[in-house]
Amino acid sequence: MPAFFVHSFHVVSRDSADVLTTTEYGYDFVSAIQRDHIMGAQFHPEKSHKFGMKLYKNFVESA
Repeated sequence: MPAFFVHSFHVVSRDSADVLTTTEYGYDFVSAIQRDHIMGAQFHPEKSHKFGMKLYKNFVESA
C-alpha cells in the first residue's frame, strides 16, 4: 500500500501486544498500535491511490 511518513518520530510501545504493524526503513519500527477500540497509525495513506482510499473506506465502515 502506498503510504508515507512525514517525519522521523515513532512510537515505542511498552507492550508488544499493542503493536499492530511494524515498518522496515533502515530498521524496524512500530507504525501502528491498537489497544481495545483505540488505534493509532504513524503513516499517512496516499489518498490519490486506490489502496489509500480503500484503507480509509475500510476504517470508516468498521467504526
